[in-house]
Amino acid sequence: MVIQIDHINRVKDDNRIENLRLATRSQNEANTGLRRNNSSGFKGVYFFKRTNRWLAKIAYDGLEIHLGYYDSAEEAAMAYNSAAVKLKGKFALLNEIH
Repeated sequence: MVIQIDHINRVKDDNRIENLRLATRSQNEANTGLRRNNSSGFKGVYFFKRTNRWLAKIAYDGLEIHLGYYDSAEEAAMAYNSAAVKLKGKFALLNEIH
C-alpha cells in the first residue's frame, strides 16, 4: 500500500504541517471536489432522465454504490453526505446544502 500526503483544506500549495495528513490513495481521492462536468452542484448527485429524478451514488473500495433516487437534488445530496460520513469518515468531503 502506497501512502500519500493529503491536504486537508484541498489547497495544494498550503503545506503547513497542520494541513497535511497521511492517506491512502482512496482516502486522498475522497477529499476531491466537484468534477468540471458536474451539473447538479453536488458531489455524487446526478439527474436521471429515465425516471425524471435525482440519483445519488458514491464510490468506495473500487465499487460504485447506488444510494437511491430522490425528488430533489438536495435530498440526494443529503443521502450522499450520510454515506460519505459512514464510508469515508474524516476524509469525506460533504456537500453544502442550503
